[in-house]
Amino acid sequence: MSAFHLFPQLPPEIRSQIWENTLPRLEPSVHFFQTGCWTPRHLSPSDDGYDPEDNMYAKFDDTRINKTWLAVPIIDANREARQVALRWAQGHHLQLLEKDTLYITPERWERFVQELMAPDDRRFMNILYSVSSYIDRIVISESLFEEAIPNLPQMFLTHDLDALYVSETALEPVSDGFDESYQYKPSGGAVIAWNSELQNFEIEAGNKEMDRPGWYRLLNEAARVLLKDFAANRRERDFSIISVRLYKV
Repeated sequence: MSAFHLFPQLPPEIRSQIWENTLPRLEPSVHFFQTGCWTPRHLSPSDDGYDPEDNMYAKFDDTRINKTWLAVPIIDANREARQVALRWAQGHHLQLLEKDTLYITPERWERFVQELMAPDDRRFMNILYSVSSYIDRIVISESLFEEAIPNLPQMFLTHDLDALYVSETALEPVSDGFDESYQYKPSGGAVIAWNSELQNFEIEAGNKEMDRPGWYRLLNEAARVLLKDFAANRRERDFSIISVRLYKV
């Protein structure tokens, strides 16, 4: 690629816009689940939901999840580009946000579902507590999906999800405290969605070419397993199961 030697002669606002156009587009990103995120504490009289008879509280603490790193090559290009990149990072408050999504690896799935009831975690043994979790979207691999279906209702005891994303790609976290950054997009295949008015699941057909073998069967099985609990509790929140494609940022 040939160099553009006239770039320094462009007006500053044009150069700044060009640098900004090279920055990553931030979509909902994926963070890897780790055990030990639930933290117990007693509510004080000034806290919402305080009850002197039952003031134990379990919160899912996102600060215990590994941070993800995001490559921004222009930060080392020159001083001007670095300033643009730093302003962009500051403006986006690059941290785990509610729109982000938790990725559950197969070996951590059982612990994700049962962590508050794990017999080896004495912090929560024989204690009644209220639960607070900001997690409303998770991603699991397609290879785990069929195995996970029987335990889906149990998952809603601790995480009131809006969406379960199923990826044909399986990821592995990095163990050095920082994980690679991934984002996702719907694959375009069939989707199953909870209709709170009808109190039933509906399948929304997608591009049939994008549906992998057995996908409809798995969606119907997941709907069958969840229907009883959803209907019994008159669930009002939306919930969907969607096939997605993961890609590295």
